[in-house]
Amino acid sequence: MSSKKTNKLKCVVTGRVLIATKDYYERKLTKSGSEEHLHNTYICKEAKDLLIKGYTVEKIREMLNIDVSSLSDVPQDVIAEVLNSKNTHYRKINIFNTTSNLLNFKTDPQVKQLIDNLKNE
Repeated sequence: MSSKKTNKLKCVVTGRVLIATKDYYERKLTKSGSEEHLHNTYICKEAKDLLIKGYTVEKIREMLNIDVSSLSDVPQDVIAEVLNSKNTHYRKINIFNTTSNLLNFKTDPQVKQLIDNLKNE
């Protein structure tokens, strides 16, 4: 394991660098299995949240004005790992509430009722 006090983790989606404390880095390393795997698959929280909401890597990079010249494609299995993580279920459920609160619905009553029913599930 590393003897440094902090380690840098670069998000494979955004390219943003996180300076991780030794404890955080060690937890991520243990979960990942190897430093190489950790560095090749690390995705920051902001990018994870956007992936979970259904945005593509390309769209996330566009939305966040990311310079893609130094970034490579993110393997589909890395994205699938984020989407299949046990911690994503709660956030997926709340997408309807967040989305419906942001939109101004001016639609027919049947569609509004359907949306209200989905929000209340």
